[in-house]
Amino acid sequence: MNTMDALDKTLSDLHNKTAIEVSAIVSRNGVLITANAPTDAKTFAAMAATMLGAAEITSEGLDRGMLDRMIVESRHGRLIVMGAGKKMLLAVMTKPDANLGMVLAELGKTIEGIVAIVESS
Repeated sequence: MNTMDALDKTLSDLHNKTAIEVSAIVSRNGVLITANAPTDAKTFAAMAATMLGAAEITSEGLDRGMLDRMIVESRHGRLIVMGAGKKMLLAVMTKPDANLGMVLAELGKTIEGIVAIVESS
């Protein structure tokens, strides 16, 4: 299985295990790597990277260090963006009733898988 197929399968598995509606693996500068998204994935990827980048700059400017994740909540669900190694991010949108703890646990496992796939390629 090539790298892109493995990353696609990783996102598909994530959707099957959790209450996630949209997911994307994104470069830190906002370029879409792959997505499982019914919407404009390129825009989603770019905006997720921009938002996390701004939050990281803010956190570092306040001497709070690097962020683990960014979570934005609305009545329609949550946007969660997390680093996936040094060069990538994982961005997801959850369903409104998603159990945050369960989602975060699965995201952690998914990120480990993404990093392993990228490092082995």
